[in-house]
Amino acid sequence: MSQALLQVRVDRGLKEQTAAIYDAIGIDLPTAIRMFFKRTVMVGGLPFEGRLIMRDNAAQRAFASMRQKVEAMQEDEPTLDEINEYISSVRRSRKSAEATART
Repeated sequence: MSQALLQVRVDRGLKEQTAAIYDAIGIDLPTAIRMFFKRTVMVGGLPFEGRLIMRDNAAQRAFASMRQKVEAMQEDEPTLDEINEYISSVRRSRKSAEATART
């Protein structure tokens, strides 16, 4: 099979965004272009079935913010030893108060 060189001029930002999407699915840009061409021949038109659906950035930011808050709360949670020590100190204080009240 003889091969032909194809050169296309595109906006640099568009190329980088497209390459990042194909990289996320595990293929490089030349492979994606060959797939596009083969599918075009197969269906006899534009092949739009194999798209990566972009997520809503606002939803991603909200989820990330919520995750950070949960992680911060977990960092501030006392350990089991600290909780037990607090309970013990409250019990000691009550016993001391009861003993003082009896005298």
